[in-house]
Amino acid sequence: MLMLAGALLPGFGAEAARRGQAITVILTDDQPELQLGPSMQSREDAGGRLDATAALATPAADWRAMRTASINFGFSTSAWWTRVTLRNATGHDVERILDLGSSLLDHVDIHVLRPDGTQLQGMSGGDRLPFAHRSENVRTIAMHLHIPAGQEVTVLMRCQSHDGLNEIITPTLYTPQAFTAHVQLETLAFGIYYGLLATVLLYNLFLYASTRQTVFGVYAAYVGCFLLWGLVFRGYAFQYWWPDSPNFNNQALAVIVSALYMSLGLFLMKYLDTAHSVPRALHRFAAITTAAQGLCFLPAFLNLYSATFILNSLIGSVEIIGLTTIIGVLVIQQKSKAGRYAGLAFATLTIAALLYYLRVLGFVPANALTDNLLQIGSAAEALLLAFGVADQMNTLKTAKLHAERQALAAQTALNTQLESLVSSRTAELEMANERLANLAITDELTGVYNRRQFNKDLAAAVALHTRHQTPAALCLLDVDHFKAYNDRYGHPAGDEVLRQIATALRQQLQRASDHVYRVGGEEFAILLDINEPPDKVMRFITQMLAAVQGLGIPHEGSPFGIVSVSMGLVILKAQGAPRTATELYSAADALLYQAKQAGRNQVISQTLD
Repeated sequence: MLMLAGALLPGFGAEAARRGQAITVILTDDQPELQLGPSMQSREDAGGRLDATAALATPAADWRAMRTASINFGFSTSAWWTRVTLRNATGHDVERILDLGSSLLDHVDIHVLRPDGTQLQGMSGGDRLPFAHRSENVRTIAMHLHIPAGQEVTVLMRCQSHDGLNEIITPTLYTPQAFTAHVQLETLAFGIYYGLLATVLLYNLFLYASTRQTVFGVYAAYVGCFLLWGLVFRGYAFQYWWPDSPNFNNQALAVIVSALYMSLGLFLMKYLDTAHSVPRALHRFAAITTAAQGLCFLPAFLNLYSATFILNSLIGSVEIIGLTTIIGVLVIQQKSKAGRYAGLAFATLTIAALLYYLRVLGFVPANALTDNLLQIGSAAEALLLAFGVADQMNTLKTAKLHAERQALAAQTALNTQLESLVSSRTAELEMANERLANLAITDELTGVYNRRQFNKDLAAAVALHTRHQTPAALCLLDVDHFKAYNDRYGHPAGDEVLRQIATALRQQLQRASDHVYRVGGEEFAILLDINEPPDKVMRFITQMLAAVQGLGIPHEGSPFGIVSVSMGLVILKAQGAPRTATELYSAADALLYQAKQAGRNQVISQTLD
C-alpha cells in the first residue's frame, strides 16, 4: 500500500517545496559518488509541449526543489523536467556517469547544456525503446558526461510515463572508476541473490520430482516467479534476453507479478492446509483473491501498464490480508508450527519492503543496505519458507520413525513373554501385520484397493496375457458432475457418495480374481479376469452402471437428477497382440472420455485383437 501511495502521490514524504534558481553542484576530484536528487529542481509540463530551450527558459518560480535522493513524479500523464547545474572546479576535464538508478523509466531525454543554452551532449532512452538506444551497456538508464575544465553545464532531463505511472528514480553521479566498481559490486550482490533463489528453486523441483508432493511443486513455482520478477524488474532480462522487445518486457513484468501473487496464494493454501485447518470462509476468501490475480495482467496486453500495477497492488493487498489472517488464526488458535514459519517469513519480507519503500519515499537514508532490502527480505523469506517445508517433511518422518520404534519395542516385549503367550501374541501380531498390509493396498475412504495395488495387478494381468494369450478386461469409470455435487452438498457428502458407489460396484463382482480400485479422486477401475465373449462382459459392466443408478442418490446439479457414472471398457481378446499396461490404461481412459463427451451416464467399450 505504501508502494501504491508513493506511485499515486507525487513527492510523497518529501519536504516542503522550495522555489528559485537551480542549485549549482561543485565537482571536485574527491567525489567518486554524488547523489543529485537533493540538488535537483523539477517542473511539470502538463501538455508535454516544451522542448529543452523552452524548458530552460521557464521562470525560476515554476521550478520546485526536490530535496530527496529519490524523485517520484507520482501518477501523472504530464511530462516532467528536472534540472541541475554542474560546475567543474578542477583544473582539467572530468568524466562522469549519470545513473538514474531505474531500469523501468518509460521515456527520458537528457540534455547537457552550456550556459548559453547550446547542447553539449544528449541522449534519449527508456524501457519503451530498444536497449541499444542507451548510452551505457548497463541494466539501469545511464549516460556518460564530459565536462570541460572550469566550465559549468546544466543537466536538463525530460521524463514521461507511457500511461501515467511514473517510476521512482535516484539520479547519482559517479566517476567512471566508481561506476565500474558500483556495477561490479551490484552484479555480485544480485548474482548471489539470484543464485540463492535458483538453488532453492532447483532443490524444490528435485524434491517435487522425487516425492510428487504438491507443496514442493507450488513452492518451486513461487520461487521461480520471484526469480523471474527480480530479473525483469531490475532490468537484467531486458539487457540480456530480449533487448529489442521493449513492449514484451513491460508485458512480461505484469504477467510475472500476477503469477507471483497466484503462486504465493496456492503455496500457502497447500502448505497451511487451509481447506481443513481454517474456517471454510477464510479458505474460500484466499482462493478467490488468489484466482483474481489471473485477471490483473490482462490490461497489460491492452498497453495499460498502470492499470495492471494498480490492480495487482489492490487485489494483492486484499489477498495478503486474507493470508495473514489465516496465519494469525493458525498461530494463535492452533499453535501451528507451519503457521509460525509462514508468519516469520511474511514478517521478514514485510519489514524489508516497508523499510525499502520508506527509503524510496525519503524517510530512510539511501545506502547499499536500504537499496537492496527487497532482495534481502525476499531471500530471507524464501529460506524461511524452505525451512518450514523441510521441517514439515521431517515431522512426518519423525512420526513414522516413532511409530516404527514403538512397533519394534512391542515386538521385543512379546519375545520376552512366557511361552504360553507366544503363540497367542504371535497370532495377534500376524493379524496386525495383515491389517497393515491391507491398509497399504486399500483406499482409506472407500475400502476398495488403491492406485498402488491397481498398478501392480494391471501389470500382472498384462504380463499374463502376453505369456499365455489369456483374455482380460479393464473398465475405468468416473462420477459424473462430482465437483458440482461437492460444491452443492459439501465434501463430507461427496465422500459418502464415493463409499456407496464403491460398495455397489464391489457387490456386483462374481469372481475372487475380479477387483475394484479407486485410482483417483472420483475415478474407479475394474479389472476382470474373463473367459466369456465380449458381449457378456459388456452386459456385466452395464449391470454395474445400473447398480450405481439404482442407488438413487439425489444430485440437483446433474441433468439426470441422481448421481451417475461414465465408463470406458477395454477388452483384450485371447490370442491378441501383446499390449503394455500403459496402452491398456490409455485406451480405457480415452473411451471414458468419449463416454463423457457423448453425454455421460453410459458405457463405451472397445475390443482389442
